[in-house]
Amino acid sequence: MLDFREITIVDSHAHPFIPTREKEDFTYAFSMCTHKGLKDFHYLTSYQMALQEYKRLFQLSHANEEEVVEIRNEKAKADYKGFVKALYQDAGIVSMISDSGFPITGEGLTPNEFKVFHETMEDVCQVYDLIRVETTCDRYLYRKNLSFEEMLKAFDQYVKDYIKDHSVAGIKTVVGYYTGLKWAPVTYEEARVNYETVYQGKYISDRKDKPFRDYMVYHGMELAHQYGIAFQIHSGVGDPPACDLRLMNPNDLYELINTDIGKQTKIVIVHSGFPYGYESAFLAANYTNVYLDISSTVSYLGRAVETEFRKVLDVCPHNKIMYGSDGGGNVDQSWFAANYFKRVLAETLEDYINKNYFSRAYCEGIGDMILRKNAEDLYCLKKI
Repeated sequence: MLDFREITIVDSHAHPFIPTREKEDFTYAFSMCTHKGLKDFHYLTSYQMALQEYKRLFQLSHANEEEVVEIRNEKAKADYKGFVKALYQDAGIVSMISDSGFPITGEGLTPNEFKVFHETMEDVCQVYDLIRVETTCDRYLYRKNLSFEEMLKAFDQYVKDYIKDHSVAGIKTVVGYYTGLKWAPVTYEEARVNYETVYQGKYISDRKDKPFRDYMVYHGMELAHQYGIAFQIHSGVGDPPACDLRLMNPNDLYELINTDIGKQTKIVIVHSGFPYGYESAFLAANYTNVYLDISSTVSYLGRAVETEFRKVLDVCPHNKIMYGSDGGGNVDQSWFAANYFKRVLAETLEDYINKNYFSRAYCEGIGDMILRKNAEDLYCLKKI
């Protein structure tokens, strides 16, 4: 039987977690939903699975839900760094690519919260950053009320400085949350007029700023190509109600991928576009520079990864598939997802061996690739 429990993991898609951002009700940790007042989270498959994993870790096989959560919270409050380190060592996570642009709505992380996060991760895990296009525009540049030309210069300088001062794995867009993935080419003048009309000094998220957003997506891709780093694109599921799944199909990236820069940039389709796994896998299979990760399907969507991963595995080249959790806010999702996916990966590949689809030696090799090596190679990470 294949066993990947001892293989170290690169979490290729995650978010910072700090005590101040933990959800007040622990049950919320395993849902993407930002609606207030919902009471259904106790009955989520992902939440119940995580409780079982905690019973294993704490050696409390007969504990009830309240006892498990109480012990978890006590450990996190008593020594947060020690708690995080214990979880990461249990799961074997040695590197993570951190998108600090979350949450989509509300205030972003404060400088002190960033400090706490990086102090927590010292001697625990190597952290690499992403620069989010929309966060850079909306949080760091918007309040300056810059002209379009000034904003572009400030954006370029921000990216340049950030890359110089941090370990950066890539640039990311979450334009799907704002105006959808159906990108269209936009001239400088069209983007300028749209920026000055609906964004500059009066931005309201009502999807009227699509020309400006599409222009910045392309420009972000240009910078990723310029600096030789990857360009992540959020697709598929996200945080409702901000995420409109009708606008998140990776098929809509066709025009963008087929631009001159799109053909030359390392593009990563995030979350394997769930529930559009076949669509994402097909793009990665037919464009040399397109890759994907399976994040979100492991942390928040019950057993979805057990079927979704097979879609990806059957269509996408195996050297282009990367593990990721999409965990953030709480450390628990990253830990749970890593342990769970190792089991899913072993069981899935064992089934392919038994059906004589793959050799055992091949499965052992791609197991290591999907958990670690593919991300290390694509993002040029330090190998630990």
